[in-house]
Amino acid sequence: MVGCASQQADMHGGPFRTRTSTATSNYPGLRRQSAFYVGSHGWHTSIIVPRAAVPGDAWPAGVLDRDFRDFRYIEAGWGDRKFYMAPRPNVSTAFDAVFFPGASVLHVVGLDPPVSSAFAWSGLVQMPCTAAELRNVSRAIGASFEADTHQQVRALDRGLYGRVSRFYPARGQYYFANTCNTWTARMMRAGGFPANAGPVGTWTAGAVMAQARRLAKERSSKGTASPLKRNDQRVLTRAAPTPHS
Repeated sequence: MVGCASQQADMHGGPFRTRTSTATSNYPGLRRQSAFYVGSHGWHTSIIVPRAAVPGDAWPAGVLDRDFRDFRYIEAGWGDRKFYMAPRPNVSTAFDAVFFPGASVLHVVGLDPPVSSAFAWSGLVQMPCTAAELRNVSRAIGASFEADTHQQVRALDRGLYGRVSRFYPARGQYYFANTCNTWTARMMRAGGFPANAGPVGTWTAGAVMAQARRLAKERSSKGTASPLKRNDQRVLTRAAPTPHS
């Protein structure tokens, strides 16, 4: 089984702090420095963007302006609605999610810096990009919401982490060839990274994270992004969680 219809132990664990390993990178070049993150919670992957970088018309009304106005970063992950929102997902709901196309959902979480300390990430890769590419990623996430005719959206329920998270109706159907990992790869492509969004590149979260690390390194070596703060140059590895304060 693949994507967020697999093991969800990390996804239900809540926000944690984690130790990090720092990847030394040098991003010469651009006049404007920007970045988004690709995150992994074990079997599930997501995209993290700075809230201030999201254009005002990119996301449906009611998300950033109402539910997440007090956070600096926003994490978004796409998945099967029934399985993702289940209080106790089991083998039956996982089987249905993978083999029977069903409605999807976006799980949105508000985060404060540093992003690296928000969870016990299984992996977190910073993707250096231009401001325009970051806007494109933000718009691609926004297009994933299933908004009404007035371009508004209402949360279906609180998310996995209580008041700092929400579930929203999303576009597209989830099944084995269109998972959370597929969605994450498509978001990377929106940011100008030639990620493989096919089954080979997205069969597991590990495959997506390997792509993210490789693509970020390639962009660094080509000098297509500008220097970022040392504390943000991170590729995280699994670490024992400690409570988030």
